[in-house]
Parts: sequence; structure tokens; C-alpha cells
Amino acid sequence: MSTAVSLNDIHVDYGAIHAIGDLSLELPTGSSVAIIGPNGSGKSTLLKVIAGVIEPTSGSLDTHGAAPAIVLQSTDVDDGVPLTVRDVVTMARYPRLGLLRRLGAPDREIVDTAMARLEIDDLANRQIHQLSGGQRQRAFVAQGLAQESPILLLDEPLTGLDVRSRSIIMSVLDEEHAAGRTVITTTHNFDDAANCELVLLLATRFVAFGPPNEVFTEEHLRSAFGGRFVRVGETMVLDDPHHH
Repeated sequence: MSTAVSLNDIHVDYGAIHAIGDLSLELPTGSSVAIIGPNGSGKSTLLKVIAGVIEPTSGSLDTHGAAPAIVLQSTDVDDGVPLTVRDVVTMARYPRLGLLRRLGAPDREIVDTAMARLEIDDLANRQIHQLSGGQRQRAFVAQGLAQESPILLLDEPLTGLDVRSRSIIMSVLDEEHAAGRTVITTTHNFDDAANCELVLLLATRFVAFGPPNEVFTEEHLRSAFGGRFVRVGETMVLDDPHHH
């Protein structure tokens, strides 16, 4: 199996704050990967490193020629900026066009298809700041799709969404995975993580990586979450309101 992302001894520090350390890993091409761990464990930081948004303090990264698309957990849009849903999704095409080329028919078709798949084509001319949280998240996922990258990164794409938006996004991500794209998401939800092929458990350091049943063991969970995991009979209970 080929490799989509290679991480070699990645360290990330924000001044005195240690975000990620000693992380070496290869993520297979076409896999669905969930990144999970305690708050402050480096999940979002790792996505931004893979996307090239931030540079690691040390270590090296290789996406093997791909420019990953990233959908952030929250994207603020000034209410005074007149951006429609179509404008937001169309922005995904600009890096391919450069400064001098105009949007062509194939680009417009890609944008239209992405909006239709996220069921926001009827909202194309609405201002982005007028949308509900779920509709806005679907617009930014559509933007990620319209980049047509073989690697799609999403930072907690399902957190706090209405049932319909959550279902639509989950279906689209399943379709992307089935089409052979590498889909990497961060999450606080153990059920969502267990639906992925592979799980990376972080605690500002590597804890475990592999199929969900091999990662979600008592040993690994206690290593990542410490005393917040309690055994009640045959059940492990996590005492943390941010995780499900």
C-alpha cells in the first residue's frame, strides 16, 4: 500500500508550550483516519502541519506531491464582507487558476457539484454569515471538496451540528473515502472515530495507531487520558465532558 502522508520525528512548540513531540508515522493512501485524544493533545496542530499551515519546530513531513485540502473547525467571516455561499466554495479553485486566469466552465461545474453534494445549492446566493451553523459547515466542507485534493483534512467536522448536516457530511466523507481519497479527521467522539479504518491516539505524543479495536484498549486509553478513565464493571467510563 502506498503512503499519503509521512511524518518523521515531528515536534511542534509554541514558545514554552509543547504541542507535539516525537511523532513518526505513515498514513496509507486512501485510508480514513480519525485523530483523537484529550483537549490540548495536538490534534488540530497535527492537521495544520500536514496541511502546511504551520511549520513543525523540527522533523520532516512529506505528502508525496499532494497539496492537502483542509476544513477548519471554525472559520470566522466578517458580517460586513459580502461573501455568498458560491463565493466561499469558488475560492477553492483559485490556487489552481493563479492570478491571471478566469474561472472556466470545468471550474464552475466542480463548484456546482460540490454544493449539490452538500445540499446547499439552493443557498448558493445567500450570504455566508446568514446561514445556520450546520449550513455554514457544509459550505466549508464543499469548499474542501472543490479543491479536488487526494488528501482531505477536517478538524472536528461533525461537532455541534444538527442531525441533517451531520448526516449529509458523514455520507459525503464516506463517498470520498470510497473514491480512494485519504480522509483525515479530528474528533472527540469515540463512535465517530471507531467508524474510521484507522485511529491515531495522541496526548501531545504518539500513544497508539491502528484499527479502532487495537487502539481503544484500556492500556492505551489510560495512557492518553490518565485518571479520567474509570472502570465500572466491564465498562470504561471517561469523565470528560468534551468527549463522547
